[in-house]
Amino acid sequence: MTGPPMGTSKTEPAALRVPLADPLFYSLQGEGATLGRPSVFIRLMGCTVGCVWCDTKYSWEGPPVCELSAEEILAYCRERKGCQVIVTGGEPLESPAFFPLIDVLKEAGLRVEVETSGYIEPGPALLDRIDQWNVSPKLKSAAIAVDKQPQSLEWLRRAKEPFLKFVLHKTDEIAEVEALLGRYGLEDFPLDRIIISPGGKKYEHMKPRLLPLAEAALEKGWRFTPRLHVILWGDKRGM
Repeated sequence: MTGPPMGTSKTEPAALRVPLADPLFYSLQGEGATLGRPSVFIRLMGCTVGCVWCDTKYSWEGPPVCELSAEEILAYCRERKGCQVIVTGGEPLESPAFFPLIDVLKEAGLRVEVETSGYIEPGPALLDRIDQWNVSPKLKSAAIAVDKQPQSLEWLRRAKEPFLKFVLHKTDEIAEVEALLGRYGLEDFPLDRIIISPGGKKYEHMKPRLLPLAEAALEKGWRFTPRLHVILWGDKRGM
């Protein structure tokens, strides 16, 4: 599945309405390659991927918690100097607002990361504009439908800053990650762009997984990041 092309005409920030699953929030990036970086989070509505352990199931269907104009979103970002923007979900590439929103954010000169399951392949114009892709293909524990798995991840080789992030609940799943890399022809994907992160909505759930998964990642030469926001604030929305 390939997403639609970026718009050819300029998107007016005041005219674009963006349905959100959470109010805009400013926090530290909680996981992945830019762990700890101050960021504005834009959580778009909608997701049909359906991971059984998803910690944002409220984002799957409406109604949205609020709807803001893109100009209001830019104003919020401007008040937080030096921040980057994380566009997430749900599955953000399923949102009709995603593509015009990216136009607006990049026209404003913001650094943009996108968090996605990877099952929707972005087109060339979008690959050219996004500063970083945090792609999280789902393992068997997510229990998602076959048609929600990526058909291909070859597009990662054309992206500017692509990272693969896998949510694991036990060390046995390391073998599943390796099998998935083979399935998509990514055996040669840079080791420092493969990230292991422990599952768990609460710190007490995540804590016993930290050291075993960290040691397993170290053995493979992969990165490991905890879920920093869970450690700091627990199972709390908007953090």
